[in-house]
Amino acid sequence: MTRPRRAFGQLAFFLIPAMCCSVAVAADTSDSSTSAVNFTGPLLTSNPQNLPAGVWLVEPYLIHNSSSDAYNDQWDRYAKDEGTGQWLTIVPLFYGVTDRLQLQLTAGVARTDAGGSHTDGLGITDTTVSAQYMILAPNKDKTTPAVSVKYSHQFPTGAYDRLGSNPLNGTGNGASTDTFSLLAQQYVWFANGRPLRIRAAISYSLPPRQVDINGISVYGTPQDFHGRARLGSAFGVSTGAEYSFNSAWVAAFDVAYNRVYASQVSGVQMVGATLVPMTSRSPTSQVVSLAPAVEYNFNDRVGLIGGVEFSATGRNSDAFITPQIALNVVF
Repeated sequence: MTRPRRAFGQLAFFLIPAMCCSVAVAADTSDSSTSAVNFTGPLLTSNPQNLPAGVWLVEPYLIHNSSSDAYNDQWDRYAKDEGTGQWLTIVPLFYGVTDRLQLQLTAGVARTDAGGSHTDGLGITDTTVSAQYMILAPNKDKTTPAVSVKYSHQFPTGAYDRLGSNPLNGTGNGASTDTFSLLAQQYVWFANGRPLRIRAAISYSLPPRQVDINGISVYGTPQDFHGRARLGSAFGVSTGAEYSFNSAWVAAFDVAYNRVYASQVSGVQMVGATLVPMTSRSPTSQVVSLAPAVEYNFNDRVGLIGGVEFSATGRNSDAFITPQIALNVVF
């Protein structure tokens, strides 16, 4: 999961575009030397081991993001003038084309509130399509690692400008973004027969093309504004671990670092009969987040995971807390 680029105005929107780290694939459906081992997470670090050919997986998330503080340029935390919150339902859908190639579609809806106001109903978020290829498959006993490469493209399906009188109706950033990721996973088996599953992911998002902006937008632009946003690249790295206590219960934990490089909005605003130039710059932001979670697996095809992602520290970014729950179903 990734933090969005922060708006140029006072509003901050907690969207989940697939820029640095995608939502995690949950179930592990391949053959295992220990039949009583099931996993459903972790929350942040994606699964490099693809689904078998012909298998589908759906994992709807219910997420609530909230922020009342932010981090300044010196990594100090301070209270914001106005808190923000957002409910999201994100639905990733996966399909195993072959044992090594997997496709993913992620779509969602969101509702934002800030300062006693809220969005006019639910808004569609940006949509992401991904392809993942497993370049190294683990052996049957899972004593060797799984390694995959992944390409994701974000389509700007969420509203981001021409928001009328309610800027909270913005649910996207207007950018078509390409992200490349390298994913790895390794099992560590203990003497009691229970495994620790360790994952790592590193991702880089190319700077998207300039985004045309008209009127009130998620970038804090006013009415009668016409211009463009030049967004920076983004980098993310995360690692996650899960320990299986038995066939049902698993403890999970993620650590993630995300960096979004500086962005700029420039254009003109009509003031009376005069065109007034406007320029705003958002500095490079960084955030370190932690995400403990608990999993309950009903069987090897249905699992539930619940946890909280929260910012531990940051720079030029929002401080946030994000409880979430997801149901994983393989069919």
